[in-house]
This record gives sequence, structure tokens and C-alpha cells, in this order.
Amino acid sequence: MVTKEEALRGLGLSEKEANVWLSLLPLGQAKVNEIALEASLNRITAYDILKGLAAKGLVSYVIKSGVKYFEVTPPSKLLDSLREKEAKVKEVLPELEELAEAERERVHTEQYSGLEGLKSIFNDVLKENKESWFLADINLVKNLEFYFPHFILQKRKRGQFSKVICPPSDFMRDYKRKAPKKSVAVRFLGLSVPATRIIYGDKTAYLTFNGSDSIGVIVKSKDITATERELFNFLWTKAKE
Repeated sequence: MVTKEEALRGLGLSEKEANVWLSLLPLGQAKVNEIALEASLNRITAYDILKGLAAKGLVSYVIKSGVKYFEVTPPSKLLDSLREKEAKVKEVLPELEELAEAERERVHTEQYSGLEGLKSIFNDVLKENKESWFLADINLVKNLEFYFPHFILQKRKRGQFSKVICPPSDFMRDYKRKAPKKSVAVRFLGLSVPATRIIYGDKTAYLTFNGSDSIGVIVKSKDITATERELFNFLWTKAKE
């Protein structure tokens, strides 16, 4: 069960503010020194806190014979305060959502090194579980000859379809002949691919294979990936089956 102190702190009051407010509540109207005694605070600290509570509309005062007497405003005022905060948040919520969306649209990158690092990129492709397009350097298979069959198996288990554009080779022609058509479509293009590209979801991965010096970068950007998709589609029309 929530305590009174926890409830007040949940409304934005500090521990000392909650203490002073609760100390004043049973006193009715009281002078600062009486409130300070009840709250186990010195007079100056208690007075500063009371001023803060008054500014929040949770405490009021009257002056009798030149002396201030404080009292709490009706406890229902706490709900009024909460509603005011909610109304303020609702007012700026559309702007906050726009800022959050803008942040999501920003380009995010992750860099990996070495062949083990590049495996993390392929694992991300599996995790994303979207159709993937490969503009592939033949060195991909040469460098990942033990891992790549595992990747292909996991991809097929998930039902992930891929398109592959790569330079012609006996290995890839044999792979195309044996691979299920529901899993992959392969086309050949007689060009040298300096870096493998993997396009999946709203991400594009760029990989260069050179043993322990291999490098991979994942770029998460709808705009960049859209451009890469256009380039891939263009090359797909030029590639041969």
C-alpha cells in the first residue's frame, strides 16, 4: 500500500516538502516555529519550504497581529495540481512526439571489426527477420565458409527470402541451382564489388572482407536504405539470371 509520503512525492514534492505539508495538516493554522517543531526542522528551513508550497498552491497563510499563520489548502487541491500538470503535458505532447520521431529518423551506425564482428551483422539480419538483399563480394563466402552455411540454414528456417546480386562464379552458380526458389533469387553481374551490401528493414550493412582486418558497418536510416534499394533494383534489372 502506498504511504502518504510516497503519494506526495509522486506528485512532485520533495521529501522535506511532504514532511512539512503533513506536519501542518493536523495543526490547522500554525506559526512557522510551530510547524518547524512538528516537522523537526529549523525555522529558516521550514519557512523556505512553506514559501515553496505556497507558490505551488498547496499552502496559504493569513496575517494576525503582524504574524503569519500557515494552513494547508484542501487536500483535493493535490488532484487539481496533478490535473494541471497533466494538461500541460498534453499541451506539449504533439511537439514532444515530433522530436522523438525526428530522433528516430536520425542516422544511427554500428561498427564491427574482424570476422567475428561481421558475424554479428549477419545475426542482426536474422534478428530483423525481413527480406534481405545482397550485393555481394565473392570474398564473403571465402571468408565465412564455415559460418555461412549456418546463416543460410537459420534464414531458411525463419522463412526469410533473399535477393542476391554477385559476380558469376562456379560456386554461386551451383548454389543457385541447389537453393530453394522460395528462399533465394540469384542474379549475376560482371562487376567488381568492393564491399558487400546487405539491405534489410530500414538498415544497410556495408562489409569488407580481409581476414582479421575485416570491417562492417550497419547504417540505420530510412533515407539511405531507400537510396540503396533504388540502386539495387536498377542493378537487378541489368543482372543476368
